[in-house]
Amino acid sequence: MMKHIFVVNPAAGKGKNLPALLSDITYACEEIGEKYEIYHTLTVGDATRFVSEKCKNNPGEQMRFYACGGDGTLFEVLNGAVGYDNAEIAVIPSGTGNDFIKTFTNSEFFSDVKRQILGKAEKLDLLKYNDRYSMNVINIGFDCDVVQRVAQIKRKALVPSKMAYAMGIADVFTKPLGKHFRVLIDDRELIERDFMLCAMANALYYGDGYMVAPLAKVNDGYMDLCLVDRVTRAQFIKIISKYKAGLHVDENGNSQYPFLRYQKCKKVVVEAQQMIGVCGDGEISPVKSVTIEVVPKAIAFSIPKGCVCKALAQEESLSEDTERFLQTM
Repeated sequence: MMKHIFVVNPAAGKGKNLPALLSDITYACEEIGEKYEIYHTLTVGDATRFVSEKCKNNPGEQMRFYACGGDGTLFEVLNGAVGYDNAEIAVIPSGTGNDFIKTFTNSEFFSDVKRQILGKAEKLDLLKYNDRYSMNVINIGFDCDVVQRVAQIKRKALVPSKMAYAMGIADVFTKPLGKHFRVLIDDRELIERDFMLCAMANALYYGDGYMVAPLAKVNDGYMDLCLVDRVTRAQFIKIISKYKAGLHVDENGNSQYPFLRYQKCKKVVVEAQQMIGVCGDGEISPVKSVTIEVVPKAIAFSIPKGCVCKALAQEESLSEDTERFLQTM
């Protein structure tokens, strides 16, 4: 029998929904008659430690770990569970950032504990970077700077998440734009210049709802790379609404903007002379060099009953969209 383990970040969403969440967990598990456990994280990184130790110490028990928090909690639970065959992961959103679940229809079902328990797991790809794993998007440049600024704003003022994100964009927008680094794609193509941003996506959305990778499939064995050269502020303002809506490329991955490049690949190496921030699912690390690689079907992710992944390729072959896209490369 599967054991359902709820890894709760008590600080997520400032704890406002915590009593209701704990009540929903207890009621749903006891109604269905499932084995369950609730664990409250203590500090940053504690979820990773807890999940990893639980998997290691109970190799014969099938467990599903529910990340109850935001994208940061999911990131920690993922990095604790990866590599263990007896582990599935899921997410119950209770934080301020929950971009990964926007990849699914009926995303509100992720808050329904009963539907979560009745859900089934799919094997999804991961992005590995410097011994860490990301389910969603890894980004460098403007959007990474925005994430860092938003975190600073939230620490200083009690503002809603969307307002904080808008304030972060506005603040970073006033600073000098562009960072110089080089990008090596699949060990064969090297690009070096000033970039506005570099995003490597497994799923569709990041940054509070920006559809950076409209052609992404979470199990096709590829990442979707979006590179934007340094642009003027006028060009930035012109493209930003289309970028958010996923209209910066067409169905074949072609862009009308000469400064924007979009392609599927399996490996990306980014190198810079100075320290730059690398943001994986909202978690920022300072580096001078980072290698990002796709690890196909590396994690079992449980999808709530009634949800369908909008970015799931067919099981036996690449999706028609992915096949058509690769033929144009």
